Amino acid sequence: MKKIIALVLVSVCLFALSGCGSSNDDAAASDSSVRYDWGITLKAENVTPTGLTLVCTQSGGEDLAELETGSFFVVQKKKSSKWKDVDYIVKEDEIGWTMEAYTVPKEKTDTYDVDWEWLYGKLPSGDYRIGKEFMNFRGTGDFDKEIVYAEFTIE
Repeated sequence: MKKIIALVLVSVCLFALSGCGSSNDDAAASDSSVRYDWGITLKAENVTPTGLTLVCTQSGGEDLAELETGSFFVVQKKKSSKWKDVDYIVKEDEIGWTMEAYTVPKEKTDTYDVDWEWLYGKLPSGDYRIGKEFMNFRGTGDFDKEIVYAEFTIE
C-alpha cells in the first residue's frame, strides 16, 4: 500500500503536473478532452469525510509505454448534475505537491491512501468523485496525460 503525501508549502506553489488547481468553474469540460484507452480503472473504498483508499487497476489498454501517477488529486462534488471542484480550505498559492512518480504496474492492482483533510477539510454528505492524473511516458517530451475518476458517496 502506498501513501500519497502532499506538502503544504507556505507562499510557494510547486505543481508537479499541469492542470493542478481548484475553482468553481464547471469541471465537466475536462471530461470532453481526448480519452485514451490505457486500461486504467479507479475505485474508491474505505470512504470517510477526510479521505479514502483509491484502488487502481490496469488491465489491457492500447499503446502503453510506462504508466505513471503522482501525488496530485482533485475532488469534485456533483451539483445540479454537473461536477464542480471542491473549494480548498487553504490559499491556492500555499499548496504544493510532492514530486514522486508512482509506476502503475501493468495487469495489476495497486492502492493509494488519500487524505484530503489538509486541502478540503471534512467533506459533508453528497456525491463526489476523485480524479488522478496519469501519464503514458514514452520518453523525454514524449508523453500523454489524462485524468481518471472514481465516484463515491459520503453519507
